[in-house]
Amino acid sequence: MNNRDIVNTLSSRLAEKSPLIQVLIGPRQIGKTTALKEVLKKKGIYKTADYPTPLGSEIIIDWWKEVENSKDKILAIDEIQKIVNWSETIKYLWDQSSDIKLILTGSSSLQVEKGLSETLAGRFEIIRAEHWNYNEAKNVFNLNLKEFIEYGCYPGSVTFLKDIKRWSSYIRDSIVEPAIGRDLLQIHPIENPSLMRQIFGVAVSKPAQLISLQKLQGSLQEKGTVPTIGNYLRLLSEAFLITGIQKYSPAQIRVRKSIPKLIVHDNALCRAFERPVTEKISQEKFGRYFENIIGARFIESGWDTYYWKHRKLEVDFVVVGPENQKWAIEVKSSKIKVSELKGIFEFCKVYPDFTPCLISLENQEFDNIKTIKFEDILSLKR
Repeated sequence: MNNRDIVNTLSSRLAEKSPLIQVLIGPRQIGKTTALKEVLKKKGIYKTADYPTPLGSEIIIDWWKEVENSKDKILAIDEIQKIVNWSETIKYLWDQSSDIKLILTGSSSLQVEKGLSETLAGRFEIIRAEHWNYNEAKNVFNLNLKEFIEYGCYPGSVTFLKDIKRWSSYIRDSIVEPAIGRDLLQIHPIENPSLMRQIFGVAVSKPAQLISLQKLQGSLQEKGTVPTIGNYLRLLSEAFLITGIQKYSPAQIRVRKSIPKLIVHDNALCRAFERPVTEKISQEKFGRYFENIIGARFIESGWDTYYWKHRKLEVDFVVVGPENQKWAIEVKSSKIKVSELKGIFEFCKVYPDFTPCLISLENQEFDNIKTIKFEDILSLKR
């Protein structure tokens, strides 16, 4: 959901007589706060919990008293997960005051959703914000296709693209470090922050690649057990940075035991850590970026996303859509021969309810394969 959709949705719900708690969840620096402030404009009270150290829950009580004495009785709290015991305090206050309209935002999906489901069941609606897709980046910032694939789109970074070193510093210092240093290290019991950062570094250097946790363990300078590395990867996914998708299998236990394929949620996170950052990336690397951003758009848009591999045969993505679309997808950035599509044909023999699909940057077409325009997938949204 983009900024305009968020503004329209929040405005509509706040216009209701007794709306539920509105919860806006999504990555850092994609425009959640901007959209929130546009909704509030001159009415309502905006507060943020985004401080270097967690706040105590008594601050919510102070803000609540302030909004009770206001004209519009609308309270918006940004980065709610940064407040200790926030969900219990919100529940107590919400159940006492039926005339307050409340908006909460968060950049840590699991932490926010856990508090909601455990304490505030039946009292909230979730609005999910995403990284910017290609259509949004093109229309708002005039990014071309190559720029979007290579540099992604964090709105605050676009102005620095003429100076790649400065752009890279912005991504690292204003997006990655707050996401890891504030959103993860402050909230979760992470015993080895250096290990967490190294896992992130390895992951962004291997977009759209399969890497076992054991192999990942061997590439790290810091020592960490395989379960710890798996847990840190899960936390990076919670912060909307990196997701390790699993091999498709109808048997869920096999899915959980498979080797993860690393998908970085926005290619800016990969490009900003290339060294030297000013050097042009190779065509092979660009192909990886293209495959990665296709997978990221499926994940961000709420599709169930997997890969498949059997010996030398592989399917880049196996996806199940919100309307039960079932696609086995090969992603190609250059021209290919039909013989290079053996993986999707074999997969669809084993799982005939899936449709073999090709997403080609060259817009190639083949018989008996559904061709999907890359622009359509790069512009997917919830």
